[in-house]
Amino acid sequence: MMHDIEDIEQERGRLSNGPAPGHAPPVLSAFDLRTSCPVDEFGRRVRSVLDPALNLVLSQPFEGEDLPVGEIPAWFVAACRGGTGPVPDFAARGRERYTAAIGQGPWNLQEWLYQFDPASEFRGWAWWDLTRSGDRRARIRVDSWGESFFACDELRWLAYVSGAEDVSGPALVKSAASVLSEQPHSGGA
Repeated sequence: MMHDIEDIEQERGRLSNGPAPGHAPPVLSAFDLRTSCPVDEFGRRVRSVLDPALNLVLSQPFEGEDLPVGEIPAWFVAACRGGTGPVPDFAARGRERYTAAIGQGPWNLQEWLYQFDPASEFRGWAWWDLTRSGDRRARIRVDSWGESFFACDELRWLAYVSGAEDVSGPALVKSAASVLSEQPHSGGA
């Protein structure tokens, strides 16, 4: 699926502010995960990487040259293959968990960033939201345009090195049902 500029701007809006109520597609794809840190901290880490990656789509040509990485958090750069600098414990454990779960080593940073190339069909998802589903449990929902099987290892990489202990999914979920099940019950008739 190609991502146009308007789609990327909407995705960044959901990343920063959450999705607008009532504007979800009929189904989303969900990844359930357990975190090694509080879900809020995990969410900040994920957003701190995704936001500048999406900003590159809006500000840089993807023409085969190395993309600038100055806005990508140093911990994420260090966690990637060929990265320099100290790798925090949570990211080092995430690399190990990703390798064990996926059977591949760490992502190269430039290869990871190029998954966001708007003119390619590499990335089969768009960010929708992250919700807490329990103590150190969260759900990442993405728009996969109704596809149950899509390229998403770059999202798994991000989740693991951001502090996910395990990641399951994707699984298609009905938008309204999943939103309602995560809202507190207000009672009434």
